[in-house]
Amino acid sequence: MRLSSLYCLVALCWGATGCAAPERNNPTDPRFVDPDAPGIELLASFPAGELGAGLVAHVRFEVSAPDLSAPLSGEMSLVGDEARAEVRGVAAGADRIFRVEAFDDNLIRTFAGADTMAVDDPPDPVHLHLGRLHGSLELSAQLPPEIVELEVLVIADGDTLRRSYAVEGAYEERLTEIPTGTGVQVELTGRDAQQQVLLTRRLGADVRDDLVAHLVLRAEIGALQITARFPAYVPRVAIDRFSDAAALIYRRSNHARLPAANQAINFDDPTFLQRGYGPNGEVIWFYNFDVRTTRPAPVYVLVDRIGQPIPGQLPIFDVLPGQPDYSDLWQIHHVRILDRAYALNSLSSLEAISEGGYEVTPTDGVMHCVLAPAGSRAALRFDPGTPAAAQQGWYRDQIVDYLLFENPGSVAQVDFGAGKVNAPEMFSFCENDLDITDGFALDPLGAGTHNVATRLPGQEGYAPLWVLTVFRLEVFDRVQNVASALDLSRNDASLIELPELLYVDAPVVRVD
Repeated sequence: MRLSSLYCLVALCWGATGCAAPERNNPTDPRFVDPDAPGIELLASFPAGELGAGLVAHVRFEVSAPDLSAPLSGEMSLVGDEARAEVRGVAAGADRIFRVEAFDDNLIRTFAGADTMAVDDPPDPVHLHLGRLHGSLELSAQLPPEIVELEVLVIADGDTLRRSYAVEGAYEERLTEIPTGTGVQVELTGRDAQQQVLLTRRLGADVRDDLVAHLVLRAEIGALQITARFPAYVPRVAIDRFSDAAALIYRRSNHARLPAANQAINFDDPTFLQRGYGPNGEVIWFYNFDVRTTRPAPVYVLVDRIGQPIPGQLPIFDVLPGQPDYSDLWQIHHVRILDRAYALNSLSSLEAISEGGYEVTPTDGVMHCVLAPAGSRAALRFDPGTPAAAQQGWYRDQIVDYLLFENPGSVAQVDFGAGKVNAPEMFSFCENDLDITDGFALDPLGAGTHNVATRLPGQEGYAPLWVLTVFRLEVFDRVQNVASALDLSRNDASLIELPELLYVDAPVVRVD
């Protein structure tokens, strides 16, 4: 029997009886109880693996029959993955209907089951199997014309329902077969025709089996997620991340197979996307974006009179890979715009900001923006709310493309203070057992590094920039977590002494 049909059979209106907290004495309505009648042991089992946290706070039963003047009802006790009660006052006979429903803390039905059977004298135990209830969710929005595709992720009971829709302005869709409960999470991602993320939102909704839930999306696109449309004559700046001036690990002069200057880079290639270990031996994945400085470069974000980023205005950069003081980490500077008639993106360079005499205020916020040639890609982010598609900014009146990672609005943030990024330690091995110019050493079998990150995203002190402690390859197989690395670091013979501290930009993007 399908669950939707089952619900039609078991839907109840409890009226004034209410739902109290579960009690061990399993009270029933005394009006219908015969204290001398034998009790019926009622057992209700939940589907294996589906009894998630918060889904069941109350469980109620009801027994009805043609010869009963009114149904018997009461609470059940939850023991493990089973609810139990002793039902008194049900005389022997045929066509006894047993119904059980489970509710969460907000009295939303989450499970239900029913069966019709005969009751013997003395009665046998009654065992019901409960099924998960489902409901519907209706989404509606008036989207900007730039958004042509909306991806919807519904997260409930630990599972994710993913659907994509072509949209044009007004949008309305009903999603069915969503597990019922309080605060079901809905993630919405809007993309343009080039599959660039223009909008991300996370909303919550209560889903019931007997009432359609509604969510209304108010599309206000953030300045750090907008990809503006500009005339074709606006040039894109050329970028080379692999010149001798821009790189130390990934120099084209040492590795001829690296992409040419201004050629799109696939950072998901194993050359850049590498595996390592977390503090306790977790398997982690990180991008290797080469050696960088701890002092972030400035990026300029235009804000209105009350300090809010101006929607649609691109951030303004003033330094590129290979130039002095470049960093993939950027300290946000707010540029205050008082003119209510400001034309979007009429400011597109630091020179124009300086000449206009605008108020510029450094903030404590840091963005991790990897400037790269147009068409470059890196699909993974630790925070799923951070757009994976390339974003756009200004560089001296030209468009520059960048990949966004940690930022003030994401789960994974940059630990920043006293004008520099506070870099945690990463234990590592060099491929040439000498210096970092040939990259990190890889396990010949699994192609992963034995690098150990001492922090994970979201933990205090995390930053995507790591100061390296380098071991000799002779202890490669002995390092798999912080404890083993610290033990070996006490022996100077196991370490390689570097002429200077090295900091590698390596954001952790997945933890297995």
